[in-house]
Amino acid sequence: MLHLLKRVAVLLLLAPPAFAAPADDAVLRGRAALQAMDIVAAMSAFDAALAFDPAHAGAAYERGRILLKIGEPQKAIADFTIAVLAKADFGRAYARRGEAKIVLENWLGAFQDFDQAIAASPGDYEVFVIRATYRFKRGELAGAAADMDAAIAVADQATAEALRKLRERMK
Repeated sequence: MLHLLKRVAVLLLLAPPAFAAPADDAVLRGRAALQAMDIVAAMSAFDAALAFDPAHAGAAYERGRILLKIGEPQKAIADFTIAVLAKADFGRAYARRGEAKIVLENWLGAFQDFDQAIAASPGDYEVFVIRATYRFKRGELAGAAADMDAAIAVADQATAEALRKLRERMK
């Protein structure tokens, strides 16, 4: 009997929280709504996911992206912060938070987030491209070029080819 109780206890400890499935399902619905360009349905789905699981990194990230696009950078920062607190290696969430800070003209904070994005996800070409974009806008051509080179180095072949073309235009 004690052996059975130990097994049950281990299973309960290893099982994902009961709210993970409804939150994950809501995130999938939200992403499908985004694909269909139904922003209202997407936002509703991400809100529902976060109601199920307030620390759901994917839901917070996706909702933050919408908030950033609709001109709510402060709210977007809050959601991206939830995402990075829930998943410390979520480089794209740091990078998007940096973009929201740029909207608020907090360039120092933005570049701190871009650096964190690269430290968290050095194999994600997108975080390098985001930082390169803003370095380029600031006239930091050597830094932008270095970031594009880093992005090319970690991207898949098709993406790397597209990035090479972009890199050539950065002059």
